[in-house]
Amino acid sequence: MAEPGLVPLERAAAEGEVALLRRALALGFPVAPTWVAGLEEEFFRLNNLPERIGRLFQGVFGVRVDEERLLLAAEEAKRAVRESYLLPERAEAFLEALRGRGPFLLRRAGEGEAHPASTPQEALFALKRLWAGAFRVEAVLARYPDLLPPFVPVLVQEAGPPEEDPFLSLDLAKALGQEVVAYAWRGLLVRIEWSHGG
Repeated sequence: MAEPGLVPLERAAAEGEVALLRRALALGFPVAPTWVAGLEEEFFRLNNLPERIGRLFQGVFGVRVDEERLLLAAEEAKRAVRESYLLPERAEAFLEALRGRGPFLLRRAGEGEAHPASTPQEALFALKRLWAGAFRVEAVLARYPDLLPPFVPVLVQEAGPPEEDPFLSLDLAKALGQEVVAYAWRGLLVRIEWSHGG
C-alpha cells in the first residue's frame, strides 16, 4: 500500500504500474514527472466515510436492486466524498510538492481514465473528483457486494493527455521483458498498460 502523502515516483512503494514506471525510469526511459498519492484510505477513515456510505446504501440491495434508491445513494456518496476534507498538513504538502508545475493528469495506478488539472489547487480538487467517481452507479454495481473501492494509489503526473506510442511500446517491452503498451505525452512516458492476472 502506498504511504500516506504525495511521494515522488522514485521513492514510492513499487507495485503494479508504479513498479513498471519505476523500472522504466531506472532503465533510462524519459518518464513524465510523477508523484504517487497514497491518501485515499486515510481520507476515507478520518472522514468516517465507510460508515456514512454504508448507511446511504442501506436497503438498496435486497432480493433485487432498488434502482431509485441506488441512484440517490450514489449521488449522496459522491457528494460526501467531494465535501470531505484532507488533513490540512496533507493538503499543504500536496500543494507544496506541485508548486510551480503543471499541467497535471490524475488517475488511479493501472487505470486509464484521467482527470486533467492546470494548477496544483485544481489537482487537489481533481483528486477528490477521482475518488468520488468510484461511486458512479455502474462502478458500485461492478464491485458489489463491496461498497468501497479498493484503495489504489493515485498517480499525479505533470503531463497532458497521452497517446499510444508504438515505438516506445516496443523498446519498453524489450527492456522490461514483458508485453506492454506505452502511452506518452511530448515524448515522456506517462502510462504503461500490461496484461496482469487481477
